[in-house]
Amino acid sequence: MGAIESILSDVPNLWLGNGSRFDGAKIFQSRRPIVVLDSGVGGLTVVRELEKLVKNADILYVADNDWFPYGSRGGTEIARRMEKLLEKICMEVTPSAIVIACNTASVAIMDRGIEKIRHNCFLVTPKISEAVEISKRKNIVILATAGTLKSRQVLLDIARGRMIARIWPIAAQSLVALSEAKLAGEDSKEEDFARLINLSLSEKQRLSVDTVVLGCTHFPHLIDDLRWLFPTVENWIDPASEVAQRVVASGRMVGSVGEVLKVSTFTSNCNAAKYFQVFQISGFGLISSSLV
Repeated sequence: MGAIESILSDVPNLWLGNGSRFDGAKIFQSRRPIVVLDSGVGGLTVVRELEKLVKNADILYVADNDWFPYGSRGGTEIARRMEKLLEKICMEVTPSAIVIACNTASVAIMDRGIEKIRHNCFLVTPKISEAVEISKRKNIVILATAGTLKSRQVLLDIARGRMIARIWPIAAQSLVALSEAKLAGEDSKEEDFARLINLSLSEKQRLSVDTVVLGCTHFPHLIDDLRWLFPTVENWIDPASEVAQRVVASGRMVGSVGEVLKVSTFTSNCNAAKYFQVFQISGFGLISSSLV
């Protein structure tokens, strides 16, 4: 195998929900979609915020379901995966912006100094300094994956925050699967997460919390359950809104002329049809057979 063939064989394939290969040039043609990338459905919270700000933006969602969940993998491994996925995406379309809609993947990129790999690439990271600033009681919980909480930048932000606030980081990987199950209409086990919280915080601590940092884009899908666990919280810090505002402020978004295209793709055909049902609820449609 030659050098070029070897490189291409390592680039992930992208699939549509109907099992066919994604052909970005054929589907989007000269359009420049906003690309939202996550391992699962968490990035739909970012899509929702983007659509509040720009009504006519084409969106290409890349669900890396072959590697779901990122939170169980090492940072170096994830950063390399991001490089390959970005390479594949830019082979298929010319994005107006790319949002890495995953805190774990974003901090993996930051920690390894490759955040400027694409000038139009936007990262999603836990807004710890913002939480410290707006919290009145200075009692803050950070919900994130273990991978995110191990990040050098996140550890530094927590250390700085603890100079003036009480901060409890909680590795909540189980919430990711819970979110995916809930959106798919499956039975979810909130009591398992409630037990995790009870192991991490005393009741007095839990009821003193006034600010929660949602350090994963999956977690806003569970906001009602989280409100039940943290009834005294006044501030829910969701990075989806902030990153959407940054994308819009950059001036990189290109509005669509005519019908808006919302396309979801997957890195594995396994369970793609099941995933696609969730995306249909969020307005992602089937692609005409003439465009496949």
